[in-house]
Amino acid sequence: MSATTLKAIEAALSEVTERPVTGLTPETRFDRDLDLDSYMFVQFLLTLEDKIPGLRFDPEAIGQQEFNLASSLCDYIEGQTTVAENA
Repeated sequence: MSATTLKAIEAALSEVTERPVTGLTPETRFDRDLDLDSYMFVQFLLTLEDKIPGLRFDPEAIGQQEFNLASSLCDYIEGQTTVAENA
């Protein structure tokens, strides 16, 4: 998990939850630890797209279940943005 990706996730979460979010760990669960319901999770992903150049989520192919851990979301983001940078 890169520090840049983690900071972007924390900033997006802070914006969506309207409270400061810091100190995420790879094991942080968005549903249990941050109380994100499915609507808030979609808002969170859309906010992340605005914050990270080249990041796009396919709404038909993803859901909260696949990215409920901070580590799995970071892995996806870093894979997507690396592809975008190399394109």
